[in-house]
Amino acid sequence: MSNFLLVIIIVLYLVLLFYIAFWAEKNANKKWLNSPYIYTLSLAVYTSAWTYYGSVGVAATSGLDFLPIYLGPVIAFPLWIYIMRKIIRISKQHKVSSIADFISLRYGKSRFIGALTTIILLIGIIPYIALQLKAIDDSFHIVVAKTSPAQLFILNDTTFYIAFLLAIFAAFYGTQKIDASEKHKGIVVSTAVESILKLVFFLVIGVYVTFYLFDGTSDIYNQMTQLPSFQKLITFDGFGNGFNWFYTILLSFFAIFLLPRQFQVSVIENNCEKDLKQAIWLFPLYLLLFNLFTIFIAWGGILTFGSAENSDYFTLLLPLKHGNTFLALLVFIGGFSSVVSMVILSTLALSTMVSNNLVIPYGFLNVFLFF
Repeated sequence: MSNFLLVIIIVLYLVLLFYIAFWAEKNANKKWLNSPYIYTLSLAVYTSAWTYYGSVGVAATSGLDFLPIYLGPVIAFPLWIYIMRKIIRISKQHKVSSIADFISLRYGKSRFIGALTTIILLIGIIPYIALQLKAIDDSFHIVVAKTSPAQLFILNDTTFYIAFLLAIFAAFYGTQKIDASEKHKGIVVSTAVESILKLVFFLVIGVYVTFYLFDGTSDIYNQMTQLPSFQKLITFDGFGNGFNWFYTILLSFFAIFLLPRQFQVSVIENNCEKDLKQAIWLFPLYLLLFNLFTIFIAWGGILTFGSAENSDYFTLLLPLKHGNTFLALLVFIGGFSSVVSMVILSTLALSTMVSNNLVIPYGFLNVFLFF
């Protein structure tokens, strides 16, 4: 596929997201746009490009080690009906606009705590956003069958223009409200649509690999048992690996509550506490479906290519190897959707925190106005 054609497809897809967000903002009071299903699907912003590409890579190199990142949220969600209800009530009562606001509220609306939380989250999230954009760059060059070159000039980098368009999207639909604690219905609905697309396309590639390239799960399993590395992929690597599982589950358990993008969709964008009753079973089901074929895609890639090299992108490489460019394009759009939703909501949450906890409280606004 040519660079130009793929860029056109990306632009058209972003235009579609703009239209969905615009339409949702204009029809924000429609009942189905405020349904618990839209709310739950927006929570799937948790599944970033790592879920779409990286989990397959981990499954190919380390076996079941991709599971703990999902087990944490599954364990956490039964508690939502109790913990999250209280968080939502407190946030609405005090017009909390971000996780930094919420934490500072616990300490008497401490300006220092709010600023410190914001700085810590900036340091942690910005590199993660960069990794998401790198995933776009890598997958883009895989689809167009070209090696990603070292860009000496930023204007020659395709990802720069994609990031620029995402910035416009986030700025336009994230700054229409004067009160940062108000709802951003356009972003939420577009995120829900992206959640559907990335799940469907991931299931499609899973079915393609498992039942078209191979004769089902039993066939893949039987072929994998012949490889010397198979036992390593299905067993724990000693006591230390068990501790890694424990800490990863613990980390992901808290991440589903505390990640800025998750707090944004689960608390700030919540319309009704009753939505939590739907979310506590529907979101774990979403994660289950997303991981249904992960291990079989990973094993299928190992059997096809003979090694786990470039295993992060088996979802793209497998259809391309068999000449199915259209399916590879669908997978690319699914991965692109994972990046778009994560980047937009993360930057929206971070910009709100920076504005409310750094720029305005510490007088930086006067400096910006001066320049």
